[in-house]
Amino acid sequence: MPNENFDYVPYETLSIERKKLSRLYTFIWRYIGKTISISHGSRYAMGLFSRDGLLLDLFAHENYTLERFMNDGIRAGSNWVNIGYNAVRQGIIGRESLCTIGEENEFPLLKKYAVYYAPISILSPYEPYDQMEECGLGIIASLDNAWDDYLTMIRGTAHDMMITLQFNNIATMYYERSGKGILSIDNMMSTSGRNLATYYNDELFKVLETPPINIYYEPAENLIDPLPANKELWDIVQNHRTIANQPLEVTCNGKTVEVIASTDAFNQPMINAHGVVFYFTTPQKMTAELSRQVANGAIKTFHDIIGENADLKKLIQKAQRMAQTNSNIMILGESGTGKDVFAQAIHNASARREKPFIALNCGALPRDLVESELFGYETGAFTGARKNGNIGKFELANGGTIFLDEIGEMPLELQAKLLRVTETKQLMRLGSSKNIRVDVRIIAATNANIDDMIAQKLFRADLYYRLSTMKLYLMPLRERRDDIVPLAEHFIRSISRRIDKPNIMRFSENAKELLQQMDWFGNVRELQNLIECIVQLYPGDIILPEYILDNVSERYYPKNALKNISSVSALREAFPKEDTAAAVPWSTGAPSVPLPEAAFNIPSGTEAPLDPSNPRHPKSGKRKVITKEDIYEALAACSNNRTAASQYLEISRRTFYRKLEEFGIETD
Repeated sequence: MPNENFDYVPYETLSIERKKLSRLYTFIWRYIGKTISISHGSRYAMGLFSRDGLLLDLFAHENYTLERFMNDGIRAGSNWVNIGYNAVRQGIIGRESLCTIGEENEFPLLKKYAVYYAPISILSPYEPYDQMEECGLGIIASLDNAWDDYLTMIRGTAHDMMITLQFNNIATMYYERSGKGILSIDNMMSTSGRNLATYYNDELFKVLETPPINIYYEPAENLIDPLPANKELWDIVQNHRTIANQPLEVTCNGKTVEVIASTDAFNQPMINAHGVVFYFTTPQKMTAELSRQVANGAIKTFHDIIGENADLKKLIQKAQRMAQTNSNIMILGESGTGKDVFAQAIHNASARREKPFIALNCGALPRDLVESELFGYETGAFTGARKNGNIGKFELANGGTIFLDEIGEMPLELQAKLLRVTETKQLMRLGSSKNIRVDVRIIAATNANIDDMIAQKLFRADLYYRLSTMKLYLMPLRERRDDIVPLAEHFIRSISRRIDKPNIMRFSENAKELLQQMDWFGNVRELQNLIECIVQLYPGDIILPEYILDNVSERYYPKNALKNISSVSALREAFPKEDTAAAVPWSTGAPSVPLPEAAFNIPSGTEAPLDPSNPRHPKSGKRKVITKEDIYEALAACSNNRTAASQYLEISRRTFYRKLEEFGIETD
């Protein structure tokens, strides 16, 4: 037999059960309260039941309605599963929506009521929220107010709440995976005027450096000290301000920590929701995140350094040993020798390879911006400063490597500050009085003569010693001439792939000889730029010496490197001769007819005797005026090979093509 009176649990037990549904309880309280208010539900009450049938709370539009139910024992803390057959008990057992009216209720006190029940159950695939505590909604109405639509109404309300909770679960999953401390504060729903914490996560306590406590739907002041402390934070809450990545000091239990805060304001008057969601992170985490986003990627490794020169291989081995240390490195060498490539390779071979690699060219920035770029600045540090300040390159590189290229260009007055950073591993932002600890390995590079700069007091000796714990001297390209051709061929392949050029060009033997005899004062960079020009501008498969000579300044011609060369014109005569037979015509791209070997196979620096019996040589010296007949004669003598014909006439190929156009001559 069922009990004649309700059984009630102690208030402490009721509080525990409510806390199990803490994230749901107050939301339902607001939602149901608004629903009843809109429907003017003075003839019924709506209840929230636990999975064990405990009435957690009862809601009604009018107080006298609640009093009428309470007089019959229907109040929070009453147990509805041990009072016999009724909609709540059977709905919990069968996980279904149903109603019991009047005599269908086995419990005597319920025989004058109609009871409607609908379960609420959310199963989420997102861990750790795979199972939310089950509960249910009920409507209790007097028999004279019983209405079939109440069952539809309670089902619809439960359904709407399950959809809302499902999206809430997804949002919660997003919050948890954001890596930030989340705190949602609502300052409308509390009748006491306090700021209630409607959501928070475990990361919040880590960011605020305070022991975790349970503040679900408790005053946020239980965690964050109230006014007069935290004036800025409470101002954001009261005025529902939206901020983004703003430094903020937060005091909890008297301890102040610096955080980076962003907010979203929300306002849902229909459910009395009005407040702010805070996203907290630490400056260190913010810096690390920015590092991942803006860091100059160290994409080069030692495998990307091309060359078989014995001295270069020793240099690479030395750099690989340096990579295994944490010491600062100074890379010295001429412009274009690949100092940035070695810096990236060292970083990628070190224990810091998974950390940021930040590169800064000290010579590319205005002198007054170098300090703010290196060390960052605070809000209002100078005119034009960003509202929230700026993180410097050293902070972005924290845990990794910073590459200071052209270190010799650093202003002398800034060198003292850099020296302090290298000595103390701490920096101070422009406009700040706080020291920030950084763990950064410095790789510096310069093409300047640092010893001369120190002697002229343009560079601090003590800073040089700090930066050059280890030194790496990169040899110029002219000191490893055996690597010039392999490098050039590598550039041909890589550039052809980049521009989707189907044919891979190759060097003639004379072109290779010319490459190796040039001094390459611009080193690898100059060689790469030359090859990029030739690959894109010239047709065919063969790279001739004249292609090289046409695209370098005459002052770089290897006049002293070749024997018997007395002038620029003699140099240009010396090289292209044996290659013209293999040249590919500009118009068709098809190989031309090979010329007899004797025609142009002239030793370097000599002049071919003019032989009137040889049809491939002009009958006289250089012509001052080229006629149409001269063009036809040259083409006939050279089997329509236009490159060979231009050499036959001893004019540049550009002039030859201009003459073709001028005389309207077409060739196959």
